[in-house]
Amino acid sequence: MWISPIGISSVICAKILGVANLGSMMSQLGLFLITVCSGIFIYQFTFLQAIYFVFVRKNPFKFWWGLFQAWMTAFATASTAAALPITFRCVEKNNVDPRISKFVLPIGATVNMDGTALFVTVASIFIAQMNDIPLNAGDYATVVLTSTAASIASASVPSAALVLMLIVLQAIDAPVQDVSLLWAIDWFVDRCRTTNNMLGDAYGAAVVAALSKKELQAMDLLNEEIMENEKQLSVSMATQDMSEEESLSGLHKSPSATSNGSRVEVPEEIIVDNSTDEEDEESITLNPCPV
Repeated sequence: MWISPIGISSVICAKILGVANLGSMMSQLGLFLITVCSGIFIYQFTFLQAIYFVFVRKNPFKFWWGLFQAWMTAFATASTAAALPITFRCVEKNNVDPRISKFVLPIGATVNMDGTALFVTVASIFIAQMNDIPLNAGDYATVVLTSTAASIASASVPSAALVLMLIVLQAIDAPVQDVSLLWAIDWFVDRCRTTNNMLGDAYGAAVVAALSKKELQAMDLLNEEIMENEKQLSVSMATQDMSEEESLSGLHKSPSATSNGSRVEVPEEIIVDNSTDEEDEESITLNPCPV
């Protein structure tokens, strides 16, 4: 790990020294950087905002400003997974239901890599044009579909897209060794496309919450009814227990008042007469009452 910067620098230097026209190569890399960043930010500030406005019917730029802390964290760490805790907090502050955000955001951090797909597509076409490889409509469709499929398998770690580019370049028969040229600028492009991935997850959670609003309200009403029924049941059980305790205490002890006004608890005894009518007649016959 400590010597990986030296190894990467050696690969970049070897590729740069092997280029015949260094000035032309640097200008091409500069144009590639401008193209990728322009596409990323156009997607962020145009398409995502339009999707949010169509489904949620609120100000999308206000929602974006609420995600600014998560946006900066994603830019600094170049990892959607590392910025996930901040994204949770920012999304919930923007009034997105936690039940939706806690389900959508982890899935989005794993499979939603729209910034990576955009970068891999542009980078593959750039390498093909740099090597004078003609591309037809079928090749462009192959690049788009392969980049989208490969981005789903991308890990939430820095510079993971450069590894996925090998799959796309092999699909269009482009030289895979030219990927090393992109190491020189990937440290910046990776941060920009990570912000795109994070915003895609957050805006997706907001859209799902807007589409599921009625279902969430129905669930809230059902939960309130269940809690109210449980509360009433607990109150009735507590009242029944108290009445049973009072009846039992009344059978064992009953307070009696004395002449001076004090109260003394006297135990009560209940005598049950189990004799029958025949036994009563016999007792009267044997013991007649004196006149």
